[in-house]
Amino acid sequence: MKVREYETVIVADPELSEEQIEELFTKFGNIIARHEGILKEVEKWGVRDLAFKVNHKRKGYYAILHYYGGSELVNEIERNIKIDDRIIRFLTIKVSKKDIDRSQVETQAA
Repeated sequence: MKVREYETVIVADPELSEEQIEELFTKFGNIIARHEGILKEVEKWGVRDLAFKVNHKRKGYYAILHYYGGSELVNEIERNIKIDDRIIRFLTIKVSKKDIDRSQVETQAA
């Protein structure tokens, strides 16, 4: 099976507790696993200033999900982001231009 590498930048509500942040990223890790993707890393940047007000907030909790999967996985992650009120902005980027063999990614992860 062929996969591609993606990054999704998430800006969450800065008023969330650490427990709620962990729950949020556990949810996305489970979505990736259910859709046969591979979660490479969750990079948490913490609370930072926004360039402009979003939902009357001047700050946001930034994090990046690095993962491998297909376009169906990206669609499912974005669908879940759109219905989650805790997330105020997001952006998904396709990192790899070419398909990568899944077995190659799994051996790198191990």
